[in-house]
Amino acid sequence: MSDWELVDILATKPVVRSESDVKVNRDGLAADVESLHNEFWRDAPHLTEVENRHIQVLVSAGMIPEEHIAATEPSRKLNWLIDELNGRIDPDGLSIPVKGLDIEDMTIHKMTKDDETIIKLNFIEKDGQELQRELTIDSNSEDFNFQANFYNNRLYLRW
Repeated sequence: MSDWELVDILATKPVVRSESDVKVNRDGLAADVESLHNEFWRDAPHLTEVENRHIQVLVSAGMIPEEHIAATEPSRKLNWLIDELNGRIDPDGLSIPVKGLDIEDMTIHKMTKDDETIIKLNFIEKDGQELQRELTIDSNSEDFNFQANFYNNRLYLRW
């Protein structure tokens, strides 16, 4: 296990790849299980209502539903984080609105273990309140290159 490494946040407009630039695996039976599972969840919006009601039941029972589901399906944890911060998932990363913060108010650390990279986001507001979130991204591709940009009051994370 490696240590946390500070990520430089560039104050420039990020290069955003379009969906046509990102390789999508549509090999049918030749596809790996993780890709098929993620594609199923993307194409099944009718399950969102059931999932939300299940989460409400767990929360009302005093349980934390995110812990188990995030451990078994990290991409869903990423979706929760993006929803919580009013962000957007892009074909090559994500973007988060951070109005009211300057580049000095944000720190990003990353740690790589196995084929995953854990990103720790830390935001400090002017009044001293702190928000810290961790997200796990898949980093097993050959062209993995994580970068962070802060442009026009949005934080762009690309990989």
